[in-house]
Amino acid sequence: MSRPWLTTGVVEAPVDAVFAALLAVGPAAGTEHNTPDAGTGTDGDQILRYRAAVGGSGYLATIEVDPKKHSLAVQGNWWYRGVYTVRACPSGSLIEYRVHNVAVRGRWVVPLMQRRLPQQMDRDLAALLQTIGRHLDRPA
Repeated sequence: MSRPWLTTGVVEAPVDAVFAALLAVGPAAGTEHNTPDAGTGTDGDQILRYRAAVGGSGYLATIEVDPKKHSLAVQGNWWYRGVYTVRACPSGSLIEYRVHNVAVRGRWVVPLMQRRLPQQMDRDLAALLQTIGRHLDRPA
């Protein structure tokens, strides 16, 4: 993997509550991980992996939920892997959003195609923080 793009934000709530809200209203919200075609599975570390439609387009992505590390990963297209990690911080919970270039071929073209990605990530995380804050009735 290449060096990730990164943005962060804070929600003034405990880590467990913010992680639960991330799963409930975040990028994988509404995915059905227990349907026969979702391909559910866990490994020895209790990471839940499944394929599910993400967003309104019906686009299939691989979802990984690691409750021990409070992380959610969404991987799809030929290059994208977005990882959301919730960590404790003095004012509540810090959410880190990292995007990795996981392309096997043509990985050099991704930074050229994604020049605006850092601004999109900032905008998307800000919207997610507001949604989580409303969900928990806490400042974000």
